[in-house]
Amino acid sequence: MQTTEDIIKAIESDNLAITSLMLSSLIEDHLTGEGKHIKDLWKRYRLEDVPIYHHKVANYVKANEKIAHDFFADIVDTKVGYMGNEVTTTINRENYKTNNILNEPEYMKDRLFLRDWQNRTYSEDKNSESVRDAGATGIGYRLLYVSEGVNDVKIMNLNPWEVIYIYDQSFDEAAAAIRYWYITVKDIGGNKEKIAVIEWYDKTNITYYIEDDTGSFHIDLTKGIEGIQPHLFSGVPIIPFENNGLRTAEPEKVLDEIDAYDLITSATVSEIEQLRLAYMYLKSMGLSIDDPFIKDLEQTGIIPLDDGGEVGFISKELAIEGVKVILDELRKNIYQFSKSIDMSKEFGGNMRVIGWQVALLNLENSSKITERKFKKGLRLQYILLAEYWREFQSMVIDPYVIEFTFTRNFPRDIQSEAETLNLLLSAVSTQTAFSQMSFIVDPEVEIKKIEQEQNPFRETGEETGLDIDGSEEIQKKAFNGSQVTALKEIVQSVSKGELTKDAAIDLIMVAFPDIGEAIARKMIVSAGSIKIDVNKKPINQ
Repeated sequence: MQTTEDIIKAIESDNLAITSLMLSSLIEDHLTGEGKHIKDLWKRYRLEDVPIYHHKVANYVKANEKIAHDFFADIVDTKVGYMGNEVTTTINRENYKTNNILNEPEYMKDRLFLRDWQNRTYSEDKNSESVRDAGATGIGYRLLYVSEGVNDVKIMNLNPWEVIYIYDQSFDEAAAAIRYWYITVKDIGGNKEKIAVIEWYDKTNITYYIEDDTGSFHIDLTKGIEGIQPHLFSGVPIIPFENNGLRTAEPEKVLDEIDAYDLITSATVSEIEQLRLAYMYLKSMGLSIDDPFIKDLEQTGIIPLDDGGEVGFISKELAIEGVKVILDELRKNIYQFSKSIDMSKEFGGNMRVIGWQVALLNLENSSKITERKFKKGLRLQYILLAEYWREFQSMVIDPYVIEFTFTRNFPRDIQSEAETLNLLLSAVSTQTAFSQMSFIVDPEVEIKKIEQEQNPFRETGEETGLDIDGSEEIQKKAFNGSQVTALKEIVQSVSKGELTKDAAIDLIMVAFPDIGEAIARKMIVSAGSIKIDVNKKPINQ
C-alpha cells in the first residue's frame, strides 16, 4: 500500500517516468474506487443512472416498465433547503471591544472588506452548492485561486469525483491534492481521444501535467516555467467539506429501499399493462385464429363467432392493498433511515412549532453534524484567505473572529414566540431573550432600535445633520410630555432647515427660562443623546 511519503517522493522525483507511474496509479485507483463511488452517487442524484433502468425480464415480449422515484434528490434537496440555503459569514463584534467600548471604525472596515469579498465571489451561493455536493456524494471540495494579473482570491467548487486528497498521516492535514479531468483532443489522424489533465497542489506550488497518446504523463510547459506556478497560499488551497465523519451521502443508507420501491412499482405497473394486452379467450374458434384474423380484429374490433362461440376475459386479481402496504412501509423507512422528512405527508394546518421540532428532529441532528464539518472547512478557508490578505493586500483580519451561521428554514409560530419573549424578559437579560427569537436576526441591533424609539432625541447625524455629543446638564432636567414634544419639534425644525440654530436657541430660552443660553446651545448641538425623564414633574411648575 502506498503511503503519503511514498506518493510525495514519487511526484517530486526528478525521474519523470517514476512520477508518471505514480500519477497513473493514483488516478486508476481513484477511477475504480472512491471516484467511481462518488460519481455513481452523483448520477443517482441527477437521476441519470439508477438500477431500475437496467432491470430485465425473462420474456422480452412482456411489458417492462422502468419507473424511477427521485427519493435520492428529494432527501438531499430537503436538507439543502433546510440548512444550506442561507449560510452567512460575519465578524464577532465582541472581539473589537476594549473595556466594553466598540472600536467602530476598525470593526466596520473589516466587516465591509469581508462583505465585499463575499459579494464578489458569490460566497453564499457557493456555500449552498457545497451543502448539496456533500449531501449527494458525502463530500465536496473547494478551490481557492488567484487569477493571473488580479490581486484577488476567487473560489470554485470542484466536482468531488475529480479530486484526490492526500492527507499527512501524522497530523490528519492536507499534504497535497490532485485535481484531474479529461479533455477530448484529435490525434494526427484526426481521431478523437480523451486524455487526462492533472493539477498537483502541494503547500506552495501547482504543478501541471498532461497525458500523451501513450498514456504517460509529462509536464505541461504551457503553464509556466517547468510547468510550475506558486498558488500564493500558505497551505494546500483545496478544502474538503464533509457531510459527516464517514463521508457518506445523505440517502446512502437507504439505496436498497429506494431500489425496492422502484422495482415493486415498476413491476406492478407492468403487470397492469400486461393484463390489458392479454388474457382474452375465444371459445369455439378452433384454428381460425391466425395473423389475418388478428389484423382484422385490430382494425374493426369485430369478432365473428360460430354457434356456441363465446368471447371473454380471464381476470387476474392483483393484491393492490398488499402492494400499497409494502410501498408505504418502504417510503416511511426511506425518510426515517436517511434522517429526512416526507413533505408529502399531511401534517395538519394547526401544527405548532413543537410538533415541527419533533418531526424535524432527525433532519436537525443530521444538519448539526454537517454544520460542524462545514465550519471546520470554512475556518480552514478563512485561515488561508487571512494569510493571503495580510501578505498581498495589507489587510489584517483575525480568521478566528469570523463566525458562520447556518440559518434553518423552519416554520415559525410568531404568536407563541412573542408569548415566550414576554416570559423571558422578566427572567433573563434583554439580549438573551431576543437571541431566542427566530424573527430577531441581530439582538444588539434590535435593542438599539428600541432605545431609539423610546428616546425621542436619539437620532443619527444623517437624520438631523447635527453633532450628537452628550450633555449631562440637559439630562438632569425634567420635562413633562408636552415639553418633550415641543423640544423635539424645535430640534427637527433645525434639522429640516426650517429654523436657524440661533432662532432655535432663542425660542428654547423663551419657552424654558430655566435652561439658559449655554445649555440651550449645547442642547441643539447635542440633541442626539438627550435622555428625558417624562415621569418627573416640570421644574417650572
